[in-house]
Amino acid sequence: MKTYGGAYMNYRKYLLEEVMPFWVNHAIDREEGGIITCLDKTGNIKDTTKNVWFVGRSLWSFSLAYRLAEAKPEYLEACEVLYSFLDKCTRPDGTLPFTCDRDGSNEKYRQLYYSEAFAAIGCAQYYRICHKEEVWQRAEKFFDICYSFYQNPETKVPFPDDTIPYRCFGIEMIMLNLAQFMRNAAEAEGKADPKYDALAKETIRQMIVGGHISDEEKVVREYLPITETPLKPPQLDYTCPGHVYEAAWFVLCEGEVQNDDEIRALGFKLLDYALPEGFEKEISLVVTGINDPDLNNYIWWPQCEAIVAYHLGYNISKNEKYLHIAKQLEEFSFAHFADHENGEWYTEVDKDGNVVNSDKGTILKGPFHLPRMLFGMMSLTENGDILTYMS
Repeated sequence: MKTYGGAYMNYRKYLLEEVMPFWVNHAIDREEGGIITCLDKTGNIKDTTKNVWFVGRSLWSFSLAYRLAEAKPEYLEACEVLYSFLDKCTRPDGTLPFTCDRDGSNEKYRQLYYSEAFAAIGCAQYYRICHKEEVWQRAEKFFDICYSFYQNPETKVPFPDDTIPYRCFGIEMIMLNLAQFMRNAAEAEGKADPKYDALAKETIRQMIVGGHISDEEKVVREYLPITETPLKPPQLDYTCPGHVYEAAWFVLCEGEVQNDDEIRALGFKLLDYALPEGFEKEISLVVTGINDPDLNNYIWWPQCEAIVAYHLGYNISKNEKYLHIAKQLEEFSFAHFADHENGEWYTEVDKDGNVVNSDKGTILKGPFHLPRMLFGMMSLTENGDILTYMS
């Protein structure tokens, strides 16, 4: 059996005892379906508005926890509740809103199609534990909607009049992850389809030639104009290290699956460009975005993405620099973001580790980034590579 020497803790135990119970006990909406994510530090509900991202994201997390960590009945029950909410918020054309009220009404929409992408991977993973054909069909429907928008972005909801149309690096990253988890589920369940590989290859090609990556400046720009009109602040020169770390470890995963050194090289480039040279040595944490007006506080999710990205980088390359940074991030994050009394992580801390926002869930925080980091670390530390996570 392969081994990995970079373990900071027992990630499986932490997932099962400190993270998933918080969401099972406080967030799953057994009355209306779906999940309520706006929760204070002890799990009290602050707002019942639902972010539809987390219907799919949470369905993915609970399905993976059931399949890879422990087949707990409460995880399966949570999946059933989450999946049921899709009937309430899916429009006749198959698209999903960004947010809605607790009962699925009062939908609000955004330009991006993240809700559909997360619903696709959630349904795909749920299918692997329930084997209901309608669930797989729904996963494919959401995938096809995303793929169509990706290939024909002009067909998506138009940008507001005061917004210069842009391409977002986050789309490439999310579409790669969508392709990977649809492909993995399809192959595992005897439903292989070349369209998933085709999308994965196209997203990687776009990362290379699309213009987001500047080798001269060693930076990855989040936004690029899709017309001749130049961008203005805040999109102009904005970079999102969290998205770059996500992309880095997704690309490294793809390099491992395909055993392709060129793909791995792109992953390492993204890992090295995620922050300006020396920046992480100064603060040991990941900011939300360069050119962010507030660089003094740090939120939970970029730390999660950076931790698993650096560990995976070390696992593949054995470059001690990556392990050193990963350990710094883990030591700080588990000391200051983690709530060892009530479970889960706080939303935001300052650079000294003082809690700035003690909420465990918000409209943009739910059971996804932290569980996903723990799944990745389980694979690395228990199996010596990332392939179990990618299976």
